[in-house]
Order: sequence, then structure tokens, then C-alpha cells
Amino acid sequence: MEIDLETVRRVFRDVLDGRMTREAADRWAYSVMQQSEAGSLTYSPVAAKDRIWECVMFLYGIDIMDAPGQYLHTEEDVRSIMDAKLGR
Repeated sequence: MEIDLETVRRVFRDVLDGRMTREAADRWAYSVMQQSEAGSLTYSPVAAKDRIWECVMFLYGIDIMDAPGQYLHTEEDVRSIMDAKLGR
């Protein structure tokens, strides 16, 4: 499996725009982690590996609740991480 910056950016945008649930984003990130553990994950560009992985790790857990009906990370948190790691 190949993962690139645009794919990760798309997941962030889909969550923020309501096209993907946080739970689906978490499951997507988990599947990426499984590919990494299996040794079948490649990064594009390779130089962005750390940024991509940090974003995947954030998305894995994006559905954690702080209280009933309240996510630990706000939409602003999600947008801030996306902007900081992936740009606009």
C-alpha cells in the first residue's frame, strides 16, 4: 500500500466537511497502521514519511470521546493539526 500527503489531507478534509465520520477515519488510520506493521506500506514522497505518520497517528484516535457526545479533539484541533503538518 502506498500512502501520500494528499490521501492523508483528504481524510482530514472529509472529516471536517462531514463526508467521513471520525470513527471511519480512525478505522482508516488503523488499516494504515496494519499495513505498516506488515511491512507493506510505502510513503510518497519518502521525505514526508514522518509528517504522514504523525497525521496517521493523530487520525488513529480522532474518535476518542472526552465526555458523552463530546470528542477529545475539537474541529479546531483537527484543522490545526492538518494545517501544521500538511498545509492548506
